[in-house]
Amino acid sequence: MTIYWVNSDGDDALTLMAAVERALAIGDVGTPPAPGATSSAVPANSTDAYLRDNLALAHATWSVDPHRIVLSNRSGLAAAINAFQRLVRRATWWYILPQWLQISEFHGAVVRVLDALSEKERRLDERLRNIEQMRLQAHLFALQQQIAVLRAERVDLERRITALEAQYAASRAADPDDKQRLSV
Repeated sequence: MTIYWVNSDGDDALTLMAAVERALAIGDVGTPPAPGATSSAVPANSTDAYLRDNLALAHATWSVDPHRIVLSNRSGLAAAINAFQRLVRRATWWYILPQWLQISEFHGAVVRVLDALSEKERRLDERLRNIEQMRLQAHLFALQQQIAVLRAERVDLERRITALEAQYAASRAADPDDKQRLSV
């Protein structure tokens, strides 16, 4: 089993399939993405540094390199230890390659699922903000309508009070004896 790393300029499925077909035709297996490659997925809350950093780490390290060895730093023996590890890797690649490929496929699937979930969370968060904004606008409109009704009622009440005060003043002016009876 061989893994083919294919790069394409677009996200169109036909373009991707043509790139895969070219790679298969010429036998170019390509190169895996460099460790430390940045993530294309952006968390919904871009201030969440923990999620952003772990998504970037997942993108950078999901592929298992079957030829990678743990480099030794021991003085004098480092070259011999590293050469021995390379020899063991080359001698056993046929045995461990299927497991590494299965692990790489699984890790790739997990990273793609994380990207899809992150994108879905971002879209849902945006939709929720839009819905909340619409509800706030509707609520604001209803409050403005209530304020307008209350202002109209206040103006009407002020007019009625003014009319009643004028009527009361006219009735008091018409009956001066009523003033004396009230004061006695």
